[in-house]
Amino acid sequence: MVGQLAQPASRAVAVNLHGRVVVLGGLTSGDVTTGRVVVINPKTWASKAAGQLTQPVHDASGAALMGRALVFGGGSATEQAGAQAWSRGRTSEVGTLPGPRSDSAAVTIGPTAYVVGGFDGSRMTRDVVATTTGRAFHVVARLRQGVRYPAVAAYNGSIYVFGGQLATTEGTAGLGQSRLVQRVNPQTGRTTVTGKLPWRIGHAMAFTMGGRLYVGGGRRGTAATGRIWQVNPATAHLTSAGRLPRPISDSAVVPLGQSVVLVGGETSGPFAPQRQVVQLRLR
Repeated sequence: MVGQLAQPASRAVAVNLHGRVVVLGGLTSGDVTTGRVVVINPKTWASKAAGQLTQPVHDASGAALMGRALVFGGGSATEQAGAQAWSRGRTSEVGTLPGPRSDSAAVTIGPTAYVVGGFDGSRMTRDVVATTTGRAFHVVARLRQGVRYPAVAAYNGSIYVFGGQLATTEGTAGLGQSRLVQRVNPQTGRTTVTGKLPWRIGHAMAFTMGGRLYVGGGRRGTAATGRIWQVNPATAHLTSAGRLPRPISDSAVVPLGQSVVLVGGETSGPFAPQRQVVQLRLR
């Protein structure tokens, strides 16, 4: 652990914007949705308040595009469809997703962000949508299996989707999780199942580092795990790659130079979000 947030957070959006970690929205203590924006300086790991979202949300996804931090959808009282942009302490709503979507993940490939997975309030959202501005979105592919709270990472131009929750009820813990590893080719629109994980998992984190693909943390059933696994992209075979400082799920993941930063998260559920900021450097 390299630092701590001033206030606990989970299910937030975090992006690398101009070399700083910007954390937007999420859940704070007591399962309360927040709209606060916090900027972390990776030189000192000190954090400072930097404004508020126009619409407080948790379970959103986001990306850094065109010098701004973007937040896609998310949940508050209901699932949201708005796209919010933050820059220099100011937030505005700049666009709208094709429909309401929470519990999603987003990755960036080149100048394009892709929103993957999620839930519209009644069913899973299988459409993978793309944007270069946050204003307009278009469908580029469809998942083979609709999931919410998946672990998602981009690797060699493809999008990898690990596990995810299958329940359409509000409390998803332990009510069905996926083992599938889905690979989306955003250029062709083709989605394939490359394999199955050894266990069902949701609320996990995926990332690339040093040219390798990893998945870690999350929940197996209702229990959080701290294991980190390197993934063979062709076969979905897992190799143990270490452990997180503690079992945790629902952390925001930010690439930062040759490392990855995990912000906040949950050890026992949304009523007890965490303050930890962890920097990972795997060999």
